[in-house]
Amino acid sequence: MVIFRRPIIIFVVCMATVGSTVSATENTFSDLPVVLSDNMLEQPPSRSPVAISSIDRELIQASGARTIPDALRLIPGIIVGHSVNDFGDKPLLVVAYHGHSDQYSRQMNVLIDGRSIYDPLLGGVNWYNIPIAIDDIERIEVTRGPNASTYGSNSFQAVINIITRHASEDQGHFAKVNIGNHSIFDATYRFGGNRDELDYRLTLATVNDDGQDRADGNDANDDVNSGLFDYRLDYQANTRNHITYQGSLGRTIQQAEAGKREPVRPERDIEDVNAHQYIRWDSTIDSEQSIVLKYFFNYLDETDDFISRTIDLFPLDAFTFPVMQSHTSQRHNLELTHFLQPQDAIELTWGISAQHDRIKSDFYFRTKGEVKRNTYRLFGNAITRINSRNTIDLGALIEKSDGNSADISPRIAYLHHFDDRHTVRAGVSRAIRTPFLFEQDANVAYTASTTINDTRPVELFDQIYYPLNELETEKITTVELGYYGKFFQKSMLFNTRIFQDKLEDLIDAPQIDDPGGLDNVDSKAFVFDNLYATTVRGIEAEMDYRLDRSLRVVASGAILDITSDDPVRVGKSREYEESAPDHAFSLLTMKDFNEKYSGSIGFYYVGDMAWMDANHNNTCEGGGTPNGGCGFRNTQGYKKLDLRLVRNFQAGDERASVAINLQNVLEEYNDYDKFPSSLAPAVEQNLVAFIQLYLYIH
Repeated sequence: MVIFRRPIIIFVVCMATVGSTVSATENTFSDLPVVLSDNMLEQPPSRSPVAISSIDRELIQASGARTIPDALRLIPGIIVGHSVNDFGDKPLLVVAYHGHSDQYSRQMNVLIDGRSIYDPLLGGVNWYNIPIAIDDIERIEVTRGPNASTYGSNSFQAVINIITRHASEDQGHFAKVNIGNHSIFDATYRFGGNRDELDYRLTLATVNDDGQDRADGNDANDDVNSGLFDYRLDYQANTRNHITYQGSLGRTIQQAEAGKREPVRPERDIEDVNAHQYIRWDSTIDSEQSIVLKYFFNYLDETDDFISRTIDLFPLDAFTFPVMQSHTSQRHNLELTHFLQPQDAIELTWGISAQHDRIKSDFYFRTKGEVKRNTYRLFGNAITRINSRNTIDLGALIEKSDGNSADISPRIAYLHHFDDRHTVRAGVSRAIRTPFLFEQDANVAYTASTTINDTRPVELFDQIYYPLNELETEKITTVELGYYGKFFQKSMLFNTRIFQDKLEDLIDAPQIDDPGGLDNVDSKAFVFDNLYATTVRGIEAEMDYRLDRSLRVVASGAILDITSDDPVRVGKSREYEESAPDHAFSLLTMKDFNEKYSGSIGFYYVGDMAWMDANHNNTCEGGGTPNGGCGFRNTQGYKKLDLRLVRNFQAGDERASVAINLQNVLEEYNDYDKFPSSLAPAVEQNLVAFIQLYLYIH
């Protein structure tokens, strides 16, 4: 197990001993917080032109989540997996919405306070390396469906916006420790204070565990050790101007399994160092206008250099060669947004943004070494209230990236409000996903010097990835009908949608013969191209019911059907169709027994599926055996049961609690690749048990 040797973490360990109580719940939804992630206009969820789910602090804590993906299991349509695969890549927590995902989950935008954090090189998000402590989150808003007109390209199938707490809400000292099996040791220390009109918060945190076990009982080589330092300042200059400044520095070390495919990658440690700076200025011009100006900078430095090897390949002897897979990435983003309300019945938003991405890597871009890309966006949203019952919401984005033509992403929604409790919504939206820099400019090749029969020297060149065609943006068109309602004196919220997504020009990299006449060992390479199209149809529903002040039940479910619009490529078509479960369900029940005791029960069911980079040999829907017959979807259905019991303490302004958490109580299961193509036993999720200690001092 890798030890995180930073003095900052030793300080956290010393300080973090016990934690805070669960906040009291309300008995109705009449004062639900407004949502921000739909069109940048603050409004109640019932007025949103798109389907939005929100996970508040109470839900995050009651779920027992140690990581953000654990909490996202509550969102209908979202699936979470732990990738430990045959490629020898670093293990990743993978979050996908409506399938179509391998370990990088490229078709979903993830933001922290509106700051996009997806990886510009490979796409997706390394959730082990996300620069935020889970205890600093106010809520997580998930837009279920495309929302490019608000957040730009790659807001494709879904958008996850993680909203942190204002510094004024976290005054005093807070500490937390998790200790449990699987070498779990997490610690958080936070201090918040203020001086005049300035509120500030400082957070130190570390998350550590030894990952998953293999089916034979041995520990998989997937330890995770991370630490971060995060800060936020909120300054109220005057009644009209507010400035927010945030920053972080994080470091994560992950173990990676040895690869089982040629060339063989060894077991190794991969180190990521990330940092960010973010400043935002909110200014109210008058009662009808305001502006927001924000700038952020993201930085990532990944160290992953190793010695790879081949097997004997007649007439060549087995040999080793260095692979320098380390890389750095930077992102600069500047955005101006103008809000105005020229009439009571009309609200408008428009804005412009510019983004610069830069990647340095001699491995991923062999001939260039460094790749840059600029992206420019012009966006707007308009809400027109025809009358008290009918609203039209319009949005559009024009985006131009280097190497791609300009794209337009429009959205229109019509909302009818029967009263203040029941709303129906009909909408159509279109969005794009711009190719990531690796897809657009990949040039990966292995070169080495070896000998034939230990005598004659030979220079080897093996092209692995190569850009053959100029890629188009991926496109998605969504048609949906939604309903949002409140029942039982507004104590129960019910939200559902029926939808159809048509995805076109999907990018993939099949291995083809002799791409471009390259002189390589096997005359083959993986070549990115726009090759596939699919259609996703389904229904999603969620319920949030506060039976009284002490009991809350949250449930969600999704039924999906994915069909390929390309019957010619049968193998790949099947992979898309299997990439999400046909049905999934979650249920979380929270109960405050009295002032001292509270508890929660979480149940999750996920039907069988197969991730895009999992083993798809001899698979089909409906179960089966790994040795023959019809076969199986590789990630078979599983049930997850989590239990949590909390004992609360209070003495004056000081509050503390102790929580016992049991996860995966029902069964052992695999949520990524149950039957890998290699002979190595698959990794499994088994019982996780840990104690949480909290302390909060004003």
